[in-house]
Amino acid sequence: MRRLIPLLFLVTTLACHKPADDVQEAQKRLMAEPTWYLREIAMDEVPVLKEGRHIPHISGVRFDEYLDWVRFGPDGSVEGHFKGAGTTQQFQWKAYPVQNVIALRDSVTKTGGWNIYPRNVYKDYFVMETRSTIYDPPRVTKLTLRFSILNDRMSE
Repeated sequence: MRRLIPLLFLVTTLACHKPADDVQEAQKRLMAEPTWYLREIAMDEVPVLKEGRHIPHISGVRFDEYLDWVRFGPDGSVEGHFKGAGTTQQFQWKAYPVQNVIALRDSVTKTGGWNIYPRNVYKDYFVMETRSTIYDPPRVTKLTLRFSILNDRMSE
């Protein structure tokens, strides 16, 4: 019995901390929180900004402007705030169930390629990613933003 209790605790904990199964569940989780706060930016899986602090990277890339929080609306709107900006920016998200992805686009230009996959959406954090040649042309770089529900790192 003594061995069974820790095992049950572990199974229960792991079951509660699992990714969304599909885009519908991912949407519900994203909209369940009023605000998501940026925790980390990574390039090709290597952190370059964490908890508001820059981490030197071999590429020399430094992010001085970045989304520090986002909010998801049930109408497909996404409100995002860039660090240091006086206003927010509007984006639009759309679910693509067949591809099992939620994509964000700029509301005005209808461009941009940020993707949120259900496998990266948990109850307390999510990751969105894009691929671009802008940071190291012509090489394609994967850029990921990790957001969480906690806002305890805002002192920079």
